[in-house]
Amino acid sequence: MLPVIWTAFAVLAVGGFIMIAAYWLDVQDRADLSVRARIGWSAGVLLFPLTIPAYAFVGGAEWPAFLRVASVVPAIALALFFAFVFGVFG
Repeated sequence: MLPVIWTAFAVLAVGGFIMIAAYWLDVQDRADLSVRARIGWSAGVLLFPLTIPAYAFVGGAEWPAFLRVASVVPAIALALFFAFVFGVFG
């Protein structure tokens, strides 16, 4: 079972990095956001497990359903990382 979990972690980690980049690029591309809002959402990258889903669902991103669901991928990857660190799967 461990190889399956490691594979899921690796795929989700790569997907998480892609979602962080997509989030940041989308924030920078939105003309309806003020400079201050862009800076605030951009700084939110530091708290990415919370800010990306918040931006996707209530931030006015107007992302399609697939990207809204994918916005939680970085949080899942981080949870798996900490599960490995603390020996949950060991």
